[in-house]
Amino acid sequence: MSNKDKIMEAATELFHFYGYDGTSIDMLIKKAGVSKSNFYYYFEGKEELGLSVLTKLAEKQVREISEIMQADLNPVEQFLTCYKKTFASHHHLFEQPIYPGSFFGNITLEQSSINEKFRSILDEYYQECEALVEKCLRKGVEQGFFHEDLEPKELARYLVSQFEGAILMTKTKKSLSPIKDVIIQGKKLILKDEWEHLADEWMSLIDQM
Repeated sequence: MSNKDKIMEAATELFHFYGYDGTSIDMLIKKAGVSKSNFYYYFEGKEELGLSVLTKLAEKQVREISEIMQADLNPVEQFLTCYKKTFASHHHLFEQPIYPGSFFGNITLEQSSINEKFRSILDEYYQECEALVEKCLRKGVEQGFFHEDLEPKELARYLVSQFEGAILMTKTKKSLSPIKDVIIQGKKLILKDEWEHLADEWMSLIDQM
């Protein structure tokens, strides 16, 4: 692994667990195992590093969601696969001494109102997530899995917002129940009763976590 990659990896973890503002250059170079001069060889400062990390993670997340949406699955399976994958990742994080919550949610709360560069990347990221969810919802309506009267664009934004909010509440509740609740209520909101059985297996897997 190159020193630049070591710095990026260290920053990803530290920003997630301690926040962007709570992470110093000294913490970064200690975690990465590089010198301060080496850090400044690759990055002008913490802001450039933060923007690089955020961009990389946003692209990775959108790519992973896109791959699920392009997989040979029906819309119900696509939707619940995204939920299950996200829940599993937070279940793993919840077992850590400090539960960090959502990387994107944390940075949004910290930086979006004071740093336009961060806000712009975050806004684009959430818009791309909403667009992918909207596409899945439209496909589900067209194929008869989801309720015909739902509004895909508005509902996509609502569901993404609800999930980020649930992750935030998980930090205060010290429980994964808010995330489970959003998954269960989201399923009820979009899925027709006759297709309920398609979601049973996914929900049972989540209940076992």
